[in-house]
Amino acid sequence: MRKFFIFMAAVLSSLLVFSCEEESPYPPYKGSGRVVVVYISANNDLSNYDDAEFGVSYADTNYVAMLEGYLPAQGSGERLLVFFHTVDDSPRLVELSRDRKGNPVETVVRTFDVESSSTAECVGSVLSYVKESYPSDNYGLILWSHSTGWLPEGYYENGAPSGYANPSDAPTSPMNHMDVYGNAIVKMAGPGISPSSFGNDKYTGEEIDIIDLAAAIPMHLDFLIFDSCLMGCVEVAYQFRGVTDYFLASPTEVLANGFPYTHIMEPLFKYSTESALKEVADLYFHYYADSNAPYATVSVVDCSRLDGLASACRAIYEENRYKVPDLDLGAIQPYFRMNKHWFYDLGDFVENLEPSATLMADFRSAMDRAVIFKENTERFISFEITDFSGLSTYIQKPEEPYLDEYYRGLDWNIATRMIAE
Repeated sequence: MRKFFIFMAAVLSSLLVFSCEEESPYPPYKGSGRVVVVYISANNDLSNYDDAEFGVSYADTNYVAMLEGYLPAQGSGERLLVFFHTVDDSPRLVELSRDRKGNPVETVVRTFDVESSSTAECVGSVLSYVKESYPSDNYGLILWSHSTGWLPEGYYENGAPSGYANPSDAPTSPMNHMDVYGNAIVKMAGPGISPSSFGNDKYTGEEIDIIDLAAAIPMHLDFLIFDSCLMGCVEVAYQFRGVTDYFLASPTEVLANGFPYTHIMEPLFKYSTESALKEVADLYFHYYADSNAPYATVSVVDCSRLDGLASACRAIYEENRYKVPDLDLGAIQPYFRMNKHWFYDLGDFVENLEPSATLMADFRSAMDRAVIFKENTERFISFEITDFSGLSTYIQKPEEPYLDEYYRGLDWNIATRMIAE
């Protein structure tokens, strides 16, 4: 328990000091008034803990951090909207701004009569209301909750894993949000919660499949940021390529404090989209890399380049797919802990297939165009990171036919045929 509070204090005290007077190296944002939505689905253990001894709410902490940072001036045309759903509290949409005296203003613009915010229907309802009530040509979205990448609903907790990166990591119980490794507490789900692609509701157990989540977003986005675990996989990025111009996520888990909201809002409103995402990713990385819990990975993807990456991968898979069953998965960079072996480095996977020099050069060029920013610490809790392409991928395992069948329906596999029919 003492370690927990020491960790929280140490991380907060180790944050970088950001100068407001330093001239930005990035071009300014020149579009119409940008609308940024932060969707906090915390009707779970990220809202509070069942054990009163661990009475810390990460949702509240991040919300307060927003109030302490940059907020749009009232009447400026910029809008910061926070959908906020915590345990035993009504879901509400709040507009955050600053008055003429510089004071933060919280305005509840609507409450939502829903039991669970971890449904595609709720996401769609909230964002449709935003689109209708706050029309703009420029939207950005941050999705905040639990998540487990591209996996189908419930599989992360209830599947039948058969291998793991490090034998010493073999668990005696499911990995959960309260796993403490030294100073690190991860943003995974707590005991009894089965996280899925995104979101998890404490009472209903509902979760959102990424296919349904992508389809639920009613407006085109300048950017999509996932403040949740394991979403930096090529399967997720590709599924959202028609929804957003830029995509920011972590291939590994995200530590429980999430993003440094005191600092990230200003670039999101003030910089051009690409520059803003690079700055936010860098702020996120150093928030942890310079702390006493130095574990972070982050990538920014230009979604307009993902079809080119898919074409490069398809060409490689067509000639080298037969090699997959014989790969030594232990030699490929993992992005998972325990036995959750569904996330490997995409670049390292392709290299281990040993494609022709021409195909490998095409792949590297496509990766460089698609992944426009990436940073990683030397390790993430229990494993080292020696190869980091910026995106993770699934590698087919014949002993998991259910998972393979689901994977066939993802847009990424349809485009690349990593798992052929």
